[in-house]
Amino acid sequence: MSQKTFEIPAMQEALTALGNTSSSLIIEALRDTEQLPKPPAPVPPAMLYSSEQAMENSYQSAAVLMRQLADSILDWRQQLPKDAQPAIMAILYGGMQIKVHRLSQESFHGIRIEGTLNDSPCMMLAHQSTVQMLCYVEKLAKGASRRKIGFIIEGEETEV
Repeated sequence: MSQKTFEIPAMQEALTALGNTSSSLIIEALRDTEQLPKPPAPVPPAMLYSSEQAMENSYQSAAVLMRQLADSILDWRQQLPKDAQPAIMAILYGGMQIKVHRLSQESFHGIRIEGTLNDSPCMMLAHQSTVQMLCYVEKLAKGASRRKIGFIIEGEETEV
């Protein structure tokens, strides 16, 4: 037997136990070869990522995402005219849209989103990979003051 193959008697036994037409055809094909090619070896992580930085980025916490988002909102707010403010819309799987009032890190990858959904207060717990954050500019009504967006990152609360 070559090192690139493995024996399959257990597979033949399992297929025989099924006893249907499909399994009979597979058993006949197996009798002709008695061996199947080995599945490919797993790809080492070093080949999946172009650099150490890329590999490190794939394991970043929700805190990293929220810190970068808060910094971006803070920088953006300084560039906007007085009658405009930055806003965040959390878009979840299935298209649900939450106007964000506060984001909180709940676990390494978990985010709590507090805001409004169809003008009703809501709270959603989500894995960071299931949420898209749309940042946009919101015009303020005449005389209205700018609204802050809250962030709770590693237990520390800030508003930007």
